[in-house]
Amino acid sequence: MYHELSNGSRLSGIIENVSISDIMIPFNNLRISNKLNLEKITQSIRQHGLIHPLTVRPKDKGFEIVAGYRRYLACKKLRWKKIPCHIVCLDETQAFELALVENIRRKSFTPLEEATAFKAYVSDHGWGSVAKLSRKIGRSPSTIVRRIGLLELPDEVLERISVSALSPSTAEELIPLKDPEKQSELAKLVARRHLTVKKLRNIMKDDVQISKESLEIEDRSKTQAIDKSISVLKMAMSRIISIIEEDAGKNNDFTIHELLLDQKNQIHNQIGLLMNARKKYFKKYCGTVRLS
Repeated sequence: MYHELSNGSRLSGIIENVSISDIMIPFNNLRISNKLNLEKITQSIRQHGLIHPLTVRPKDKGFEIVAGYRRYLACKKLRWKKIPCHIVCLDETQAFELALVENIRRKSFTPLEEATAFKAYVSDHGWGSVAKLSRKIGRSPSTIVRRIGLLELPDEVLERISVSALSPSTAEELIPLKDPEKQSELAKLVARRHLTVKKLRNIMKDDVQISKESLEIEDRSKTQAIDKSISVLKMAMSRIISIIEEDAGKNNDFTIHELLLDQKNQIHNQIGLLMNARKKYFKKYCGTVRLS
């Protein structure tokens, strides 16, 4: 019997209902993310049943999943006793290749899962060259190399990719830098400023230094209200000081003199609070990226 896969290929084998207790997660599980988005697929199986059987291969103590890990988890969540499975005989390399093609075809990989799978195939297990993998999955060799290169970036950058704060294509631009500190700082800047790939390339090409001062200039519009308030308060304090000095020798009521001094001090304190708030803003949102 043949079973048609989503990528158009056909594998010989048989379709059987396999006890869920006999189905095992693969040793080389390609899904490393905790965000599997099972709700949608679980709801679909609950309403329509399992349209595409799991693809499994025989092992000593049961059957190992080749393709269909999320479908397996969804069926398990629905408390199914048996799951329809397409049983095929594959070696380690064939099973990995099929799982890889199926996940890419279904677009179910995260960027880092994809990078990890490519690296496992080419480097960790040595099952084939980049050129061979390129032919298998229909991606260019340069695309595969860049995607694998993501795994060399600092953990902080990988975390930004995993939470979609940094796109993988943008992160790939950081790979040639090789300096983890520069990579982290630029990734932070890109995420904070929403820089385009073109803008990032210009920064790296010109080998410029983005200092804290230049970032303050860029953010000046964001703190314009604070700056205006500080200016107004400084002018008010200056005017009160002038009045106090003018009236110093006129023997005015001491109570009024103290009142004016108190107002001047309060304004001075308020200016200090606003300036501290401004500094905290820049400390939080502006950093230094040194590329030279």
